[in-house]
Amino acid sequence: MSNAIEQNAVELRQAGMSYANIMKATGLTERQVKALTKGVAKVKQIVTPFAKAVERVFTLAVRRCGIRDYELRDILHREYGSTWDTTTGRYVSGYDNNVIKRVRENVRLRAAQQGSNALFVMDWVDEEAPTAGREFLEAAAGDLMSRIESYVNEYMERHATRWREDSEEVDHAQRKQLYAAKRQLLKLAVQGYSKEPLDKLLERSVALTDALEGTPDTLIPQVRSKESDGDYGADADAPKHYPEPSRTDPFLDFVASQGWLKEVGGRLT
Repeated sequence: MSNAIEQNAVELRQAGMSYANIMKATGLTERQVKALTKGVAKVKQIVTPFAKAVERVFTLAVRRCGIRDYELRDILHREYGSTWDTTTGRYVSGYDNNVIKRVRENVRLRAAQQGSNALFVMDWVDEEAPTAGREFLEAAAGDLMSRIESYVNEYMERHATRWREDSEEVDHAQRKQLYAAKRQLLKLAVQGYSKEPLDKLLERSVALTDALEGTPDTLIPQVRSKESDGDYGADADAPKHYPEPSRTDPFLDFVASQGWLKEVGGRLT
């Protein structure tokens, strides 16, 4: 029995749920539920962040259009809060993926008991034309992947390593090159695909190709080429400190620190 399940059972009992429903929600036996919740008083008023989050999420999830992912995370952020990490310059949520999972499970259980349907909707969905929107993105993704494969194959036709040779070792090297070329293409084209900032990736790439071309005078001194993507420059290990922002809305601070919004002219967009 995991600690998360035990905690879930206690929180549900505190929120006023019956033994039978706790058993359904957690998969525990009646004996286990009673043992875990012995001495735990049911409260009429919702007092735990988990119980309050379930109550608020349920209200939105049973709507015809369901609850969107950003609405779910907004509720969890407001109930569980966050702390500012001065080393990364980001807010760290007071909830984790396990909390999200347990909230969804409890909302679905409650909806089923009441004969309703709880929907958790991804942010990209068009509520007025969900199927058409999904099919558009699926077709677009297929087209993009086809173009990516086409570019990678063209790259290999032009730039395959050791193309004059014919051996199993060369075949292996070229398969590795094809895989790496596709990753490099995606890193250059898709923001957020790699943890390494694009400017650092470009600097490392230019430094390496210049060195291979025999033009070291163009090398950027502060860039050190590493096999690992984790080292991006000479000052990569230098400690950093980011002061906490002082906006009046903690949730907007949190969203901005995650990079979900951009600040343009002093306004978040």
